[in-house]
Parts: sequence; structure tokens; C-alpha cells
Amino acid sequence: MHLRKGNEAYENKNYKDAADEYQKALNDKSAAVKGKFNLGDAYYKQGQYDQAIDAYQQALSLTKDKTLSAHAYHNIGNSQMQKKKYEDGVKSYENSLLNNPKDDDTRYNLAYAQSKLQQQKQQQKQQQQQQQQKKQDQKQQEKQKQDQQKQDQQKQQQQQQNDISKEDAKRILDAMNNDEKNLQDKMKKKVPAGKGGIEKNW
Repeated sequence: MHLRKGNEAYENKNYKDAADEYQKALNDKSAAVKGKFNLGDAYYKQGQYDQAIDAYQQALSLTKDKTLSAHAYHNIGNSQMQKKKYEDGVKSYENSLLNNPKDDDTRYNLAYAQSKLQQQKQQQKQQQQQQQQKKQDQKQQEKQKQDQQKQDQQKQQQQQQNDISKEDAKRILDAMNNDEKNLQDKMKKKVPAGKGGIEKNW
């Protein structure tokens, strides 16, 4: 009864009502497997992919029917693809084909999932390369910054030495000027030799 009502609501695209009816149908053990499966469909249509996966997995745990198992794995794969879990999707489609190798829809979905997984891996690889390049660039910039700081320090030290040299030169020059002045002063005070005449011995 609840299963039928759930199916009617599902057909009318009233997925929330359908989910409620399927939940009620789970109390009937004979309808539990289909109820879980249909509940998964209702969740899927509402974009509630985690709940859908959970419902399909519960349906799998309640049945050994290969056809139903194939459908459940197929739909689990679809839910995982919606969440961009491509690697999980590939595994689910593979499990579906193990239960029903002749399902062309699942085979197509598997090929699509494999191509999306390949793209995802390439993107991840590119992102890793970009991150590595970014780190290298940052290291290079840091090294250039350190080199520049070192050069600036060396220039500053050189400038200080030059300033000191100028001060030393100024002091030496001042000292030389003072020495020369002192020498000239001493020369001015020097008494001339002799008294202006030549003494004769008679």
C-alpha cells in the first residue's frame, strides 16, 4: 500500500511525499528491499545524494538478486558522480557490471566516470605542479630579498668605512696643518746665527 502510494507520488514528481511513503513501506519486510531502493531514488531526485547512497546500500544488504544489485550499484555510482567522487563511481559501476555484464548504460557510465577520473587526476597533478612552482618562486624571491639585504648591509658598511676614512683623512690633514703651523712658529722664533761680523785673530 505505502509502496504503491510512494510510486504514485514519485510518478507525479512529489519526491518528498514519495520518500515518506517509502519510509513507511519499510515496515513491511516483503517490501523493504524495493522500499529502500525507491527511497534512494526519491532522495536522488531531491539532490540528497548521501542519503540516496545510504538507502541503495541498505537495499543491497537486504537482497541477493543480481538484477536489483546491479541497479543499486548503478544508482550508487550515479550519486557518487554527482558528488564528483569519480573514483568511487568507477568502482560502483564496475560492481554493477559484475552483477549484470550486459548493461550498456552502466558500461557507458563507467567509461564516462573513467574519463572524468583521468581529468581530475590531471587537474590535481597540475595543481600540485603549480603549488611547487609557487613555492620555488617564493624561495627565489626570499633569496633575492636576502641577497638584496646583504648587499644593502655591505653598502652601508662600506659607506660607514668611507665616512670614517674621510674623518681620518680630515684629522690627518688637520694634524699636518697644525704641525706645519707649529714649525713655522718655531722658525719665526729662531735666533739668527752669528752677530753680523767676522772676528779676526791677530
